[in-house]
Amino acid sequence: MKIGILGPAGTFSEDAAGLWLKGRNENLVEMKYYETIFDVSESLLRKEVDYGIVPIENSLEGSVGETLDVLSGENREEIQIVGEVLVPINICLLAQTFKKSLIKMVVSHPHALAQCKPFIRERLRGVEVKSVDSTASAAKIASQSEEIAALASKAAAQKYGLNILEENVQDYDSVTRFIVLSSAAAASGIKTAPTPTGRDKTSVLIYLKDYPGALYDVLGEFAHRGINLTKIESRPSKRALGDYMFHIDCEGHIEEEKVKRALEAIARKVAMLKILGAYPMAK
Repeated sequence: MKIGILGPAGTFSEDAAGLWLKGRNENLVEMKYYETIFDVSESLLRKEVDYGIVPIENSLEGSVGETLDVLSGENREEIQIVGEVLVPINICLLAQTFKKSLIKMVVSHPHALAQCKPFIRERLRGVEVKSVDSTASAAKIASQSEEIAALASKAAAQKYGLNILEENVQDYDSVTRFIVLSSAAAASGIKTAPTPTGRDKTSVLIYLKDYPGALYDVLGEFAHRGINLTKIESRPSKRALGDYMFHIDCEGHIEEEKVKRALEAIARKVAMLKILGAYPMAK
């Protein structure tokens, strides 16, 4: 099995992959590292990997736009969500040196930087802040100069030989939700969802028709069937200013009767409905 994740080695995406693999009987697993979330999705379409694991939302900073754009993109019919993983985030300040006074720049992924704003403002005053593609990339950069510090994981510190100056420097306890992606082509051309477990989630993408109350009508189909929504997120359609698609996650599996009926009713009311996946909810 080959799994595509954000690289280099030592990212929280790698932690998510390790958690997802627990309990699965896979003896031969190869991690393939990519610079961006888009690159991970493209690796699925090129059949370089069997699965891709990418972050979709964080409890402090909200949704990861690049992942939502991948799911909303032209190839969305070929990519499906087959699982999710919740990863507690412990962001550490890493550096070659133990002296903060030597640090002139701090680097990390934009989401990590956003989660650590008060720490940066209060404890790294005057230090230049720069965003990079991943927390592990930040650690790799920090390993090349004692004037650069990284906001990254303990695993990244071990991987790149850095000192942990401080731990848990994010604003509050933080959890990132990762999704496991597969491609229809990887399943012999047949798009199938994992078998229902009784504790599942279904993700859909909708594009509304333009009339007053359109979103209200869609949400009503879930509400009067007693289906709980765990997420609803608007994302620009990229067609015009003020034109949006909606990502919706609901409890239940697409094969459950009430979920199936709700989506059938919604399909008649919207301009477009795509099933992004039905999969076990993370514990």
